[in-house]
Amino acid sequence: FLYDLNQKKIRRLTSTQAFEAAPRFLDDNRIIYSQSGNYFILDLNDSSLKQITREANPQNNISVGSFVVSKNGAVAAYVVTDSSKQRQLVVPNFLPEYVTGQGPRRGWTEQKLFVAQIEGEPGRSFEVKLPKAEGVSSFRSIKWAADNRSLIVDRLDRDTKRRQLFFVFNVGAKNEKVITIEDETDPKWQAPLSAIYEPHPTDAFKLFFCSEKDGFNHIYLAEIATQKSDTEQSPQPAGEVKIAQLTKGQWQVEWAKWLPDNRIIYLSTEATPTEREFYTLDLGTNVSKKIETGVSGFKQSAELSEDKQNPRMIFSASRWDQPDDVYSIALCNNCNSSAVRLTDTVPQPFKAIKWTPPQFIKIPSRDGKTIPAKIYLPNTNSSIKKGRPMVIFVHGAGYLQNVINGWNNYYREFMFNELLVDKGWVVLDIDYRGSAGYGRDWRTDVYDFLGGKDFDDHIDAIDYMIKNYNVDQSRIAVYGGSYGGFMSAMLVLRSPDKIAAAAALRPVMDWKNYYTANPFYTAQRLGMPDKNPEAYKRSSPIAYADKLEKPLLILHGMVDDNVHLQDSVQMVEKLIRLGKTKYFEIMFYPSENHGFIRPESWTDEYERILSFFEKYLK
Repeated sequence: FLYDLNQKKIRRLTSTQAFEAAPRFLDDNRIIYSQSGNYFILDLNDSSLKQITREANPQNNISVGSFVVSKNGAVAAYVVTDSSKQRQLVVPNFLPEYVTGQGPRRGWTEQKLFVAQIEGEPGRSFEVKLPKAEGVSSFRSIKWAADNRSLIVDRLDRDTKRRQLFFVFNVGAKNEKVITIEDETDPKWQAPLSAIYEPHPTDAFKLFFCSEKDGFNHIYLAEIATQKSDTEQSPQPAGEVKIAQLTKGQWQVEWAKWLPDNRIIYLSTEATPTEREFYTLDLGTNVSKKIETGVSGFKQSAELSEDKQNPRMIFSASRWDQPDDVYSIALCNNCNSSAVRLTDTVPQPFKAIKWTPPQFIKIPSRDGKTIPAKIYLPNTNSSIKKGRPMVIFVHGAGYLQNVINGWNNYYREFMFNELLVDKGWVVLDIDYRGSAGYGRDWRTDVYDFLGGKDFDDHIDAIDYMIKNYNVDQSRIAVYGGSYGGFMSAMLVLRSPDKIAAAAALRPVMDWKNYYTANPFYTAQRLGMPDKNPEAYKRSSPIAYADKLEKPLLILHGMVDDNVHLQDSVQMVEKLIRLGKTKYFEIMFYPSENHGFIRPESWTDEYERILSFFEKYLK
């Protein structure tokens, strides 16, 4: 449907049995959308319809994605993915009269890059031939250069260990040329943040990209040398690429874009890893300048306006006790104006709540590094002789950052932690090894052993809290979901002298199972299970099941298609066979996936955890 803002009328554009998706304006008169996996263009002037791609075949598990149109709307690049070798992850539904099987397909795919002509006669598409990938590979993104005829392609291969950045000049033409801008190998795995790159808005032979090659994610400028041609009026690439590092320091860039006046705007941890600030870098003077927004806290979700004369940016910002709101700020070179608040969505009763503020501290680790942490201390006399109970919250995903002065995904856990503090318990929350925000070494220190240095970080933090914050060593519990559930299980199994009780929510109990569900994530950290079986074994809680001697509560959604229920079921079965039934409790949620939906399920889950902790931390 098309809604005319001027006439305030709705007009139906398509009437088909097929499902149409991802509609967007190509220009003022053309709309591009996907139907049955392929892309079409609808011309609003004459209602003509043009099919652009033809490779998608849902029946054979071949899909078209990453569809990127050049700025002039003449050509489009896209990725064709063959997932026929994937296998279905069976997720039973036990609720109907007859049990049914459902679930997504999971596994590695094969990808090819194509370009299609939009203007002129339809049907002209061709594959872009890049150097052959080695091992498992995937395209992270594709973008058009300023000339609207050259592509920049970011590809991972060698089982996520190598990143290659290609410049495909004059794609599809007789003088097409592929130039490697960057070929970078990490013996562990490539940083997700290195996927940041941007073509120059006016110079087709210039771009910036990000890399962790010096230990932190920073911006590099790439300039492709050009030469004159006897047959071509426009410059041609000579092949040489000059690369210069633009930012440097023990902090990382997390977002970056070009501004119209040859400046780069970026978001980084330069001021502090607990917050994010915007900076501009002038390529003429090589001087960076912090943008004084007048807004404190954690900033993210930035978008730039298309006004080249008076560019503006909108972004969101939050604090540890204040959810996100949206702000706008002018970005002209000499602007001194502060950000303007555009939304005020937090209700006043919420603002009036007197939360217990977290204390941000650094805890020494056994290998000489410092562990970022935030702690919540109850408002009780810290000099009491009997130590206080403590609960450790372990954030999920492994690579997230939770020690921030900002509102984040764990708002339920934040409020649960506040409840625990109100009961007089200390709460500890650390950014263990593997967490985001602290550079390459911190991110990759978990390589080859999940539950190695990240496990040690938790033990070191426990010892520190016992020594410095009057925590009772016999009354320490831990909880977390997903990776946090995995770590909670590892802690109670391998350190019963430190942990009195653990609640593991949707936990990974065997990393071989998770390789089946998410091979990309698992291979990054542990390699392939057939090539590195010992790493998978030492990293899996199920290998330590015989060590359980303290209470463990296992909670899991039964239709979880991320961490499959089989992890918890297999763990329970092994504990039964080992005669450990007196040490564990279980609760399964028949209609919940990895992230719960129903409020009743969330409430039940945390009521059970609270009751469990109160029982064993008396």
